[in-house]
Amino acid sequence: MDLTVVTKPGMEGKALEVEGLVSKHLSKKLEKIEQRWGKPVVARAVLEELPIGFEATVTLAGKDEFVGRGREEDLVKAVDAALLRLARQVDTRLEKRKTKAQGRRASGVIKAAKPF
Repeated sequence: MDLTVVTKPGMEGKALEVEGLVSKHLSKKLEKIEQRWGKPVVARAVLEELPIGFEATVTLAGKDEFVGRGREEDLVKAVDAALLRLARQVDTRLEKRKTKAQGRRASGVIKAAKPF
């Protein structure tokens, strides 16, 4: 997994300081998504301090691109909200793939192996 964390300047013009906790949290959650997806994940997280709270935008790049955004008063909660939206998109795509494959089998496009 390739993770890039970018911070945008906040209200005072200073860049947001990301603690190791947030980076570790992002890595841990993205590894779970990567396991479900079954492909290597390239992720980019943009963290921004707003006048009230924080905004986190997490993007998974590849053949399919997924974007999750979260706004909360706490940075870790904003990251969790973005990752939750991202996980839903991945799960929806996986479900569509599964349904499509089942449809092909039912129509006879993919033939089952014959028993001996």
